[in-house]
Amino acid sequence: MLDIKENIPLKEYTTFNIGGNAKYFVEVTTVDELKEALDFARDKDLKYFILAGGSNVLFSDDGFDGVVIKIKIGGIEIKSEQVTVGSGVTLLVFLEEVAESGLSGGENLAGIPGSVGGAVRGNAGAFGTEIKDILQNARALNVETGEIEVFDNARCEFKYRKSFFKKNDNYIIVDTTFKLVKGEKEQIKSAMEEIITKRNAKHMQNIKSAGSFFINPTVDENVQKMFEHDTGQKSRDGRVPAGWLLDSCGIFQKRIGDIQAGLEHANYFINRGEGTADQVIQLSALAKTRIRDEYGVHLKEEVVMAGF
Repeated sequence: MLDIKENIPLKEYTTFNIGGNAKYFVEVTTVDELKEALDFARDKDLKYFILAGGSNVLFSDDGFDGVVIKIKIGGIEIKSEQVTVGSGVTLLVFLEEVAESGLSGGENLAGIPGSVGGAVRGNAGAFGTEIKDILQNARALNVETGEIEVFDNARCEFKYRKSFFKKNDNYIIVDTTFKLVKGEKEQIKSAMEEIITKRNAKHMQNIKSAGSFFINPTVDENVQKMFEHDTGQKSRDGRVPAGWLLDSCGIFQKRIGDIQAGLEHANYFINRGEGTADQVIQLSALAKTRIRDEYGVHLKEEVVMAGF
């Protein structure tokens, strides 16, 4: 029987350490438990929120007036070069496990926080690799029918930081099968360590943050040329880093209350103490206004807002 709790502080379940209480909170470890939790929400006519690793979410200071369902579906099954992973497994645990088995392909994703399910939903990526590059298929629960459906790579409709699942909340990822390639264990581990070191140079670690706050936007040719001239780097697919835009507009290390823009670049916000969601929203609004006024670019949050 599910252990459904009431009035649980949500900040304890997010890397931002921000948020009020959930009216109801439950952790699920199997598909059957997930269905039971959804039935509970339906029976009480309550909205629900699926919480993965908690690394890319901002809960309201007022909390969530419904059921927060924390996905903890585990398991890693390795068959030759195919690896099936429960959606609640953390991305790093998955990568460490396959590295130990001498399987390569996901090294560039090392250090990205959160769960496998969350990474698939947001097509997480870094250093030229995205989840779509190694995913074979994903299984998801159709909330409306109660059936499990299989999504091959094409059906997942991956785009930059987007997927079918991000557009369709009535599908909840339960596990994913990845297709990797054989490699040398020590070389794979070394590559992962190198990537983590690079990430550490770009983002402070062990801080209270939700990770990258804004999606890198598509911009016009003039802004692309400004970026390339300023940094000596080429823009990718017409996009430029949101951090570069924010830094150039005075958001670097900007602070409102206990929420401060990043110390390496401005596209991550840090909770320096007792930061609030309201302070995050204020800093986000200031950032978006300055970028719009300076460049005519409209930033969109990568962080998911819940309870607002």
